[in-house]
Amino acid sequence: MKTVEILGANRFENYTKTREGCRAVVVKNGKILLTHELNSGWWLLPGGGLEEGETSEDCVIREVEEETGFIVRPLRPFLFMNEYYEEYRYSGYFFVCEVSGKGQMKLTDAEKRRGVQPEWILLQDAIELFSKHESYADISEEKRGSYQREYIALKEYMKLDSESPERQIYERFPGVSCAYRDAAGREILKYNGDADKENGIPVDGNTVFPACSISKFITAITVMRLQQQELLNIDEPVNRYLDQWKLLTSEEKESDATIRSILSHTSGIIDGEDSFYGLRRNDHEIGLLDILEGRTAYNKRRTMAVKPAGTAFEYSDAGYCVLQLMIEDITHCSFEEVVAKYIFEPLGLKKTFFATIRNLELREKNQNMVAGYDNEGALIPGKYPQIPDLAASGLWSTPGELMVIAKEFIMAINGRSSLLKKEAALEMIRPAESFSWVGLGLFLRGDDTLVMQGWGENGQSMIKMNHSTGEISVVMTNKDPGVDQTESGVEQLAAL
Repeated sequence: MKTVEILGANRFENYTKTREGCRAVVVKNGKILLTHELNSGWWLLPGGGLEEGETSEDCVIREVEEETGFIVRPLRPFLFMNEYYEEYRYSGYFFVCEVSGKGQMKLTDAEKRRGVQPEWILLQDAIELFSKHESYADISEEKRGSYQREYIALKEYMKLDSESPERQIYERFPGVSCAYRDAAGREILKYNGDADKENGIPVDGNTVFPACSISKFITAITVMRLQQQELLNIDEPVNRYLDQWKLLTSEEKESDATIRSILSHTSGIIDGEDSFYGLRRNDHEIGLLDILEGRTAYNKRRTMAVKPAGTAFEYSDAGYCVLQLMIEDITHCSFEEVVAKYIFEPLGLKKTFFATIRNLELREKNQNMVAGYDNEGALIPGKYPQIPDLAASGLWSTPGELMVIAKEFIMAINGRSSLLKKEAALEMIRPAESFSWVGLGLFLRGDDTLVMQGWGENGQSMIKMNHSTGEISVVMTNKDPGVDQTESGVEQLAAL
């Protein structure tokens, strides 16, 4: 059963009051049963709040009879929804029901004054009616929110068909979690499936997923923050800031590749074949210098700038390993400590971290981390692979916390961030020379859309944001689908 969370723009940081209830979707001969308030013009799905000691099934039966006079039989719950407005959290199950008899309406005095009566209307007309929820934004936030709730519920009801494209995408992955933000600043979380199939642990709003190469976006922000402090200049050769190791050319000379060129994958660094995956948690731990020197099976090729900087686009995890070492050399701190100080802690992120072996051991005891599944659906040995190249692909997070980072980045582009200066954010979205689709740690899609993607042996993920409208979508999964985001359906789920 899918869970949806609606995060109202007017919600308080912490809710102090809760209400629980149930609603019914009753469809017969192509028509759906609704309640219609004649005096206000409101339409709603029948339902209401739980009474003390009442089950959700008993609640939906009682509420439908009281409001419509029909006795229904709940067939199954298909959706659970949390809504957050001001100090309230409203929670409720949505049931598919069928009419089993005729009962007695029992309207409250308030319902009688509002002129509540049952009506059957075409299902498509109901969907069209509730789809106009945004038109009430300036009139009544209560009506806008109620209509948005009913619209989401009916759209999810329509997806119950096994042929639904979205349902097919969800079923390709053991677990999926998504976060969406619209142009008005309202947010929705959706999640479904298993975080850990073997132990029967479901995905929820706190489940932490591997973000894989979305790590590069975080690394790029960290680099720009170091530039703000005048600790580096991205247009200087990276070798200027490297102490323990130097980036060489194929002629064994020091490369003049700049930090900017490495961030945009145009430095001439080319990864070795079959590199940067397959390391297990119980394998011998390898260091960053081992990777850069190509001394292990994880990366058998010494990291070198084999092409002149700026002449070719070569997507490179090894390049981001160079940046990881550079950050550690400059700050004299571990990479994960630097990122926590400059990004995670200022934004109040509690579930986002880089997966060192120690962090994995600590976090799996305290957090709901997804198990990883390969492209055949088999559990990865040890559940989580070892990722020593943190700056390239070691990030773990939730869609909700990645959305916090994305919102802050949009604020930075518009000059409203205390974390990142506007000029730094604009540098990140400036196209690389000769490669118009590449920024720094991100990719550019016309019409002000920015994309970050992750794909590893334990999951696939995507962030899309429009920095003009403020729209954001984040999708995270816990399986390697064996095909890219377009074919797997992750891109469709991330459509703005």
